[in-house]
Parts: sequence; C-alpha cells; structure tokens
Amino acid sequence: MAKLNIKKGDTVVVIAGKDKGKTGKVLQTVAIANRAVVENINIVTIHRKPRSQKDTGGIIKQPAPVQISNLMIVCPVCGKATRVAKKVVDGKNARICKKCGASLDKAFVKAVKKENKKKEEVKVEEQSAEAKTTTASKKTVKTATATQGAVKTTKKAASTTVRKSSNRGK
Repeated sequence: MAKLNIKKGDTVVVIAGKDKGKTGKVLQTVAIANRAVVENINIVTIHRKPRSQKDTGGIIKQPAPVQISNLMIVCPVCGKATRVAKKVVDGKNARICKKCGASLDKAFVKAVKKENKKKEEVKVEEQSAEAKTTTASKKTVKTATATQGAVKTTKKAASTTVRKSSNRGK
C-alpha cells in the first residue's frame, strides 16, 4: 500500500484527463489502487437494477475514482495548485505547500505560521545587514573611481603639454 499526499477533505485540481482544470473536494481515497474519488469529477452513469420491491432502479450518475497522479492539491492560503512537502512539526509529519510554505493539514496551521514568521524575521535582518555592507562598499568604489578619474585627467593634461612642446621643436 502506497503513502498518499492527498487526503479526504482536500481541495484538488485535475491536471490531466477529460476533466482537466476542474476543482473539487476529495470524498474518498483508495490507497491500494492510488486513486481518489473527487466530487463532480469523472462522473459515470450506472444502470442499476432493483434488487427488491423496495429498491428503485434506474440510471444513476456518480463520481468514479481518478488516478492520484492526475490530481494536485490546491493550497488554502495562496489558492494555487502545489506540490506537497513534508516537514516535522511538533514531532509529527505535516504536509506543507511548496509555493508559500503554509500547512495543508489543519492541525499544524498555527505551528507552521510561527516557524515561517521566525524565518522571515531572520531573512529581513540578513537583508538589512547585506544592504549596509553593500552601501559601504559602493562608497569605497565611488571614491576609488573618483581618484582614478583624477589620475586619468592629469595624464591627459601631461600628454597634451608634451605634444605641444614636441611640435614647437620641429
């Protein structure tokens, strides 16, 4: 039996097949067959014969299982179809959105938000430190180029005086 990234209650989008682009809620997963039943996706008609006098027969439309590889989870935070990452939160594995880093499991939403905030604060501090060092290095580069420009202008002035003097001698 395979471990599935899609669970009952998830919102998924179909990425291949006759219902490509449609979204729906997962009603049931069949791990042995790597399939999931999604509401309003892969609707089939079944001709059912009444088994007793109380049963009614007829043509019934119901969703059939879809291959898991044709489905992608829709992140509840960013609203995009995403791949699933695994992360250990509070000693248990949690499913995480690859695009925005939000938790796909309702039990771990708060814990993952706290971790993401801490990471963002660290990134902001690093970026501000980098900005300070780059501005300092830019100032040194500007002063270095200014001194180089001064040296170049003095060389030009010296060469023009040499040329003038050489023309006089002829």
